[in-house]
Amino acid sequence: IYRVDGRAIEGTEETEQRRSEDRLRTIVRRNYMTAEETQQRCPEDRLRTVAIRNNTTAEETEERRSDDQLRAIARRNNESFEVRN
Repeated sequence: IYRVDGRAIEGTEETEQRRSEDRLRTIVRRNYMTAEETQQRCPEDRLRTVAIRNNTTAEETEERRSDDQLRAIARRNNESFEVRN
């Protein structure tokens, strides 16, 4: 079965795999940016983030805060692990 744009309909696992690959491609692309390109991207990223957050529901906002807290905890754990080793 195919979508209107001709791509095959994906299952949840395929969608997650594609998103993960997209994130990795973005990370690689950003790692190879010049300082000037990075400076240009920062305001665009902030505007995109503001626009996304302005359109989120209270439930999505709460979920994002929870995710942010978990990421902060994981980051602190990783930092303390690196200090110990």
